[in-house]
Amino acid sequence: MARDERTARVLIALTESSPVDDLWQAALARLGQTRAELMALFLAGDHWHRAASLPFTREISRLSGVDADFTLQRARQVQEEAIERTRQLVDKLASDAQLTLGFEVLVETDRDKLRELVSGTGDILIAPSFIIRRPLYAELKQLDCHIELIDVPPNAAADDTASDKSG
Repeated sequence: MARDERTARVLIALTESSPVDDLWQAALARLGQTRAELMALFLAGDHWHRAASLPFTREISRLSGVDADFTLQRARQVQEEAIERTRQLVDKLASDAQLTLGFEVLVETDRDKLRELVSGTGDILIAPSFIIRRPLYAELKQLDCHIELIDVPPNAAADDTASDKSG
């Protein structure tokens, strides 16, 4: 289907610390009775990889208290686990609401994929308010879509920006 002919989308921008329930409810309200597609976008930052690249970064087991090097392999694993937890959560919400949901992982530096996913005139992007502090937001503002920012609890915003200040 050509980009101009496709159905509008309601997209939910998610991170590891996003308040999924709040964003989900906002998306459902926007979806209403429209024929828009519903899609979740997991915004994958590079903070785990940056942490793993530091020579002094260690990981301490919660169970045993033993520490180990935090490697790039472990960083990839942690990020994949976060993505999978988020995917399972939104899949359950969609199933409970009897909705079809698309799920995409978007590396925040992939501007081409961002433009491909979020560029329809009728598209609505539901995002946590802390996204305005990320470099990705400047790119989002340039796209032809409506952005709706949802206020998040202070601890969620602090968790996200503390682990990913550069986007």
